[in-house]
Amino acid sequence: MTYSLRSLLVAIAVAALLGTTSATAATASTTSLDGTILTALAGSESAEAPTASAKASDGTLERGCRDYPVRYKVKHAGEDWLLDLIVRDRSGADVASVSLHGVASPRKGRTTFSVCRSAVEAGRFTVRGVLTNRDGYDQTEHAVGKHRFWLKRR
Repeated sequence: MTYSLRSLLVAIAVAALLGTTSATAATASTTSLDGTILTALAGSESAEAPTASAKASDGTLERGCRDYPVRYKVKHAGEDWLLDLIVRDRSGADVASVSLHGVASPRKGRTTFSVCRSAVEAGRFTVRGVLTNRDGYDQTEHAVGKHRFWLKRR
């Protein structure tokens, strides 16, 4: 077996190990011992950017300090992600925040934030945030679209 043929087989084996069944094809190159470059086709999944969303329902701003529900969903993130959600009142002031970690939280679920009626005024609130996707020492941040909801007085 010549070095070129061996390199081609190595490239195909690497492509098979990395292999996916996607129809899109990427090229994997390897250099043989005699200096020639061989290229083999390997399937590759098109990686989608991580996204997250958060939604809170309209409700009543109760007396005292209460917990209000927020639904969230994380898509296409690795195992180590962090979702930071911030709730703002109608003046734009941050009134509550919630942090969820991918190791301990499901990708889709419900959590709560706490607000005290004496500290905020009833009206329109906004929940928005940042999804941080971690891969080893690399981390990327992705904005979470804002969602508006109402907390009204009785």
